[in-house]
Amino acid sequence: MTDGADRKNLFERFLSIFTDVRAGEGALILLMALDIFLLLTSYYLIKPVREALILAEGGAEAKSYLVAAMAVLLFFLVGAYAKLVSRYERTRLITVVTSFFIVCLVVFWALSRAGVPYLGYAFFIWVGIFSVMVVAQFWSYANDVYNNEAGKRLFPLVAFGGSFGAFAGAGIAERMLEYFSVFEMLLWAGAVLAVCIGLTIVISRRVWGKAALQARQREMTAKHKAEAAKDEPGEKESLGFDLLLKHKYLGYIALLILLLNLVNTTGEYILGKLVENYGAERTEQVAAEATQAGVTLSFGNRDFGDPADADNQREYQRSVIGSFYANFFLWVNLLGMFMQLFIVSRLVKYGGVRAGLMWLPIIALGTYAIIFFLPAIRFARLGKTFENASDYSVNKTTMQMLFLPTSRDIKYKAKQVIDSFFHRIGDVFSAVIVFLGTSVFVFGPRGFAVFNLLVIGVWLFVVLQIVREHKAIEAGQRPEITGAEEEAPVAA
Repeated sequence: MTDGADRKNLFERFLSIFTDVRAGEGALILLMALDIFLLLTSYYLIKPVREALILAEGGAEAKSYLVAAMAVLLFFLVGAYAKLVSRYERTRLITVVTSFFIVCLVVFWALSRAGVPYLGYAFFIWVGIFSVMVVAQFWSYANDVYNNEAGKRLFPLVAFGGSFGAFAGAGIAERMLEYFSVFEMLLWAGAVLAVCIGLTIVISRRVWGKAALQARQREMTAKHKAEAAKDEPGEKESLGFDLLLKHKYLGYIALLILLLNLVNTTGEYILGKLVENYGAERTEQVAAEATQAGVTLSFGNRDFGDPADADNQREYQRSVIGSFYANFFLWVNLLGMFMQLFIVSRLVKYGGVRAGLMWLPIIALGTYAIIFFLPAIRFARLGKTFENASDYSVNKTTMQMLFLPTSRDIKYKAKQVIDSFFHRIGDVFSAVIVFLGTSVFVFGPRGFAVFNLLVIGVWLFVVLQIVREHKAIEAGQRPEITGAEEEAPVAA
C-alpha cells in the first residue's frame, strides 16, 4: 500500500509540521480555519469597543454586575436556540443565527448615530451574548464535520484560525481606534460575519453535498410539522438543560465551565480596576499638560478639542482604555497562536485530554500567586496574558474535543447551554464575589487572588472527574451519549 504521506500535497506536508495531517484533509482544514478566523476577527473588532464604553461609563464594578443580565437573557435564548436546532438543518441554522447578529450590529450603529443614552450598557450585554453563542455554534458545527479520531488530530489547526483571527482583529482594532469612533467599526464587523455565512455554505456542500443538505432540511421540516399536527403531544422537546441532568459527563463539563469563568472573570475585574485607574490618571495628566501648553487634547490622529471639556476628557479616557485592551488582546493572541501551533497537538497527543485540561488551572495558579505577591498593573497584565493565552489555545481546543464522541443534540443543544449559559453563570458568581469583596469585605487585589486560588483547587478535582468519564465514553461504556444511530461526522 502506498504511504499516505506520499500522496500529500505541499500544503498538507507543511501542516504536518504541527500535527498529523493526512492526504486530502488540507482543503477542509483551510476552509474551517478561515471560517473561525473571520469569526474571531469580527469579534475582536468590537471587543475593545465594549471595554472602552463600559469602563469609561460604568467602571469595573458595572462591568462585573451586568453579566447577571446576560445570564438571564441567555437562559431564554439557549432555549430558543434549541428549538431552532430541532427545526433547521445545520447550515440553515448557522445562517439564521448569524444573520440575526449582523442585524443587531447595524441596529447598534444606528442607535449610536441617534445619540441614545446608556447604549454602552446594552452593547456590553449584547457582545457578551454574541461572543459565547457564535463561538459555541462554530464548534458544534466542527464537531459535526469531524469524527472523534480526526477531530483530536485536526482541531488544533482549525483552532489556530481562531487564534490568528483574534490576533488580527485586535491589531486592526488598535489601528482603527485612531481614525474611527468606537461605534463605526460595527459595520465592518457585520460585513465580516456575512462572509462567514458564505464559508459555512461552501464547507457544508463540500462535506455533505447540496442535495443531502436540502434533503435533511425537508426531513426535519416534515418531522416538525408532523409533531405539531398531533393531537397528543409526544416526548417533550429537549432544550439542552435536561441533558446536563441526564448525563453526569455533561454536568461535570458545565461545572468546569462555571468554575473556569468564575476564576477568569474575577481576574478580569482585578485587571479592569487597575486599567480604569490608569486611564483616569493618564487622562488627568495629559489634559493638565495640554491646558498648560495651550494645545488641544489629542490621541493618535484624533483631535478632541478643549482639554478642559469633560466630554473631551471622557472620550480621551475611552481611547486610552481601548488602546490598552487592544494591545493587551494583541499580545494575548500572539502568545495563544504560538501555543496553538506548537503545544496543543503535542500536549494532547502525548498526554491526552487530561494534560490539555490540566494546563490552564496550573497556569492560573501561577497568575494569582503573582498578583497576590505583586498587585501592580504590569504584573497583573503579565499573569493575565499567559492565563488568557492558555485559555484561548490549549484549554478551549481540548474542551471542544470533549464533544467529538457525542450525539447531535449534545453537540448543538447541550453544548450551547454549557458554553453560553454556564459560561455566564460563572461570570454572575464572579459578580457576587466582586460585590461582596468591594462592599463588605474590602478584599483588594490580594483578597480576590486568594479567592481564585481556592476555587482553582476545586477546578482541578472536576477535571479529574471529566477525564474519567471521557475514558469510559471512548471505551464504549456510555452508548447513550454517543448517539451511534445518528448521521456520523466525517473524517475529512
